[in-house]
Amino acid sequence: MDRLALHLALNGALVLTVSLFAGLFLYLAIRNDREQAAWHLLHAGGTGRGVMLLALAAIIDYPLLPMWQLSTTAWLFITFTWTSMAAMTIRAVTGERGLRCQGSIANKLVYIFYAVATVAIFPAIALLIYGLLKAL
Repeated sequence: MDRLALHLALNGALVLTVSLFAGLFLYLAIRNDREQAAWHLLHAGGTGRGVMLLALAAIIDYPLLPMWQLSTTAWLFITFTWTSMAAMTIRAVTGERGLRCQGSIANKLVYIFYAVATVAIFPAIALLIYGLLKAL
C-alpha cells in the first residue's frame, strides 16, 4: 500500500505542477485581455484534482478492500485526473469545448478525454465509499 500511496502522491504533485503553470498562462490571458475562463478552469480544477490525489494518498490504507480493488480505485482516480486535465488543457489552448464528438480533432479529443474521465470517476468513488463503509 505504501507504493500505491506514493503513486497517488507523485501524480498529485505532478498535477499541481501543471496547475501552477496554467496559473502563469492565466496571468498572461488576464494581462493581454484574452479568454480567461478555460485557464481559470485548468488552474483551479487542476489544483483541486492534485489536492484530491494527495489526500487520497494519505488515506488509501483506510478502505477495507482487497489489494486489487484498492489498486483499481487508485488508478481510476489517477485516470480521471489526467484525462480531465488533458481535456481542460486542450480546451484552454484551442478554445474547443468538446460538447459533442464531432468537428475538429481538438474538439473530439476534449470530448473523449472528458468521457473517459466521467467513466473512471464513478466506479472509483463507489469503490472508495464501499471500502470505507466496510472499514467502519
